[in-house]
Amino acid sequence: MIFYNIKNLIRFAFFLDLLLIDKKLYTFTLKFHPFYLPYKKPILLIDKSKKKILKKGRKYLDKCLNLPNKHTYKYIKQPKASVIIPLYNCEKTIKPTLHSIQYQNMSQIEIILINDYSTDNTSKIIEKAQKYDHRIVIVKNNKNMGALYSRSIAALMTKGEYIFGLDNDDMYFYHDVFDYIYNKGKHENLDIIGFLTINLWNYTAPIKKMKNIYTFQYPDEFYLEQPELGTWMIKFNGKFLVHNNMIWDKCMKSSLYKKAVNALGSKRFSQFLIWAEDASMNFVIFNLARNFKYVYKYGILHYKSNSTATFKQSPDIRLFGEIFFLDIIHDFSQNNIEDKNLIVGQAIYIYDRYNISKFIKSHNSYYLKSVLNKLIKCKYLSKLNIRKLKKQFSSFF
Repeated sequence: MIFYNIKNLIRFAFFLDLLLIDKKLYTFTLKFHPFYLPYKKPILLIDKSKKKILKKGRKYLDKCLNLPNKHTYKYIKQPKASVIIPLYNCEKTIKPTLHSIQYQNMSQIEIILINDYSTDNTSKIIEKAQKYDHRIVIVKNNKNMGALYSRSIAALMTKGEYIFGLDNDDMYFYHDVFDYIYNKGKHENLDIIGFLTINLWNYTAPIKKMKNIYTFQYPDEFYLEQPELGTWMIKFNGKFLVHNNMIWDKCMKSSLYKKAVNALGSKRFSQFLIWAEDASMNFVIFNLARNFKYVYKYGILHYKSNSTATFKQSPDIRLFGEIFFLDIIHDFSQNNIEDKNLIVGQAIYIYDRYNISKFIKSHNSYYLKSVLNKLIKCKYLSKLNIRKLKKQFSSFF
């Protein structure tokens, strides 16, 4: 590994130390993805100074957490923006999430809630909220379909010019997030706008007691167009890495999102997928988009929890999501040598992380074998990388 300066080395050492001593960060594994390489502008910043930023937004966050919504919001025939939120058993978090949308300065929005077959009181809570907020549209899935399906069908329904994605336990950080991001996208004719997030484990705790406050971010604003944009998720500043693959820290043109959903196709987005679904959909979107701008604006307070539906899923379901992402990279990349060779890293990552020999007899083995066969037949893949794949997955050939 190459470190460009002593600060990067210190950050990296500090990060490893936290991984070893802090149980609350155990979801990060010491087996780094092969694309994760240190570079001049590190994405992961663990910084206690984020408490100062939290103090600035605390008044708004407290309002979202504690004050009941007594306002009535009228239906908007032509909203400026649409907010998509997949819901699954989120009775404890959905109220402040909705409040963080309702208390925004911009009121010309629609809120599409996809109830993904919740078994708790989520349905009652959102139906009660809909009585006061006529901008809310509720979609009920007949069975648990997963986040990819829920977001996809919601995107096809949207009327707003831009789409904001949000998880059911997150909150918008300030009252002007919609105004700022929407106006930035509108005035500069942007397809995708990315913004800063703060991730933490308990946003109800007093700020002084909050631990593990961190953010995935870049120090400066930047702008990208194709063809660089197509590989940006897996390449930045000349280094190969998988990063910034979340839906909830971005705003996208609804026409682009719909185009990506249609390109993906109902056969694919109807698959039950709650692991790597963000990465898969984002890869399609970024390869179809014209441009992207990253703005230095704190927009989301992202609540990390190991009790969510995602973390409770079996390794088998997680493995399916990783194979799905590998399949998407192959089918939606730009068909050049650089893009295709990036696939090998994801394939080896799957092998190393999931100890693939344990899944030889599972249904995932048939899917993985079909994807691997596509890879080794790909004319853009180098002979060296084909030999690597065959050697690594020898039991599949």
